[in-house]
Amino acid sequence: MKLDLIDRKILYELEQNCRRSLNEITKRVRVSKQTLHYRIERLVREGAITQFIAILNVAKLGLVNHEVWVQLSEIPEEKKKQLIDFLVAHKNTRWVASCGGKIDLAIAIAAENIVQFNAIWQDIMKSFPNYVKNYFINVSPEYFTYPRTHLIGEKENREVSHLGGEPLRAQLDETEIKILEILSKDARTPLIEIAKQAKVTENTARAKIKQLKEERIIQTYAAIIQPSALGLIHFEILATTQNATREKEKELEAYCLLSPYVTYYLRLVGKFDIDIAFDAISQEHFQKTIVEFRSRFADIIKEFEYVYILRHHKFDYFAGFRKIT
Repeated sequence: MKLDLIDRKILYELEQNCRRSLNEITKRVRVSKQTLHYRIERLVREGAITQFIAILNVAKLGLVNHEVWVQLSEIPEEKKKQLIDFLVAHKNTRWVASCGGKIDLAIAIAAENIVQFNAIWQDIMKSFPNYVKNYFINVSPEYFTYPRTHLIGEKENREVSHLGGEPLRAQLDETEIKILEILSKDARTPLIEIAKQAKVTENTARAKIKQLKEERIIQTYAAIIQPSALGLIHFEILATTQNATREKEKELEAYCLLSPYVTYYLRLVGKFDIDIAFDAISQEHFQKTIVEFRSRFADIIKEFEYVYILRHHKFDYFAGFRKIT
């Protein structure tokens, strides 16, 4: 897509909080309401925005995020599509993405514990025998997300959002569960429609949403941006570390916060210790980022590899949640 500054400002605002009213966004972007509405529709129609979702802290739902990085066997594209469709429809997959390089697919599976995760993964493997050539698993106990300030040429004023921690399931009633389910699928659902689906008054729905935000179960509401549609090279650096003191960890956190091209940073347990996602505006910028990162943290990075994220197929932070009866 060819984007001008207004498009980029709209994307930036929607990624920060897509539940803001059009009136509020028009004041921030400084365009008419009609222009804003048309531009948002165009961004969705042309694939720059694929979803509007609630970002939930899955740890507060009693869930743990398990990342599975998959290298596929030599299979036809139609079989690969069948597998992706299956994963997108799966009730426990929080994230599904097509990748480039050594890795073909990235999957995030939300599960209450390692036993449940293993049952889910084995079921997937048995449903598609001989599709997977190799894979490795990482568990992410906590992660940080950052705004795409490079879209608006901003380097300062980056705010970090912290998710994760010890998985302790919050006490949720039926109304709160229904509201989370609705917002995780479409965060721009009007309040009147949320109240109707949850079978409560608008005041009750509004109060419940406010409470869920105060309890940090709902972190924010985000438009999911497809970087490839914007001409960006989106990639992740997966690395193992050595001699990583708390001071070095703080330096790494500061690097992620201050770089306008870093979109998130995960601490991992498994094959790798960290996972940092970047946007690059060109192949030259991509190579420069790799060299800079490797040079800056040479004393703590033992080994690393990078994975191109070609396309996001699914984000659902409510995936894996089970009602307790």
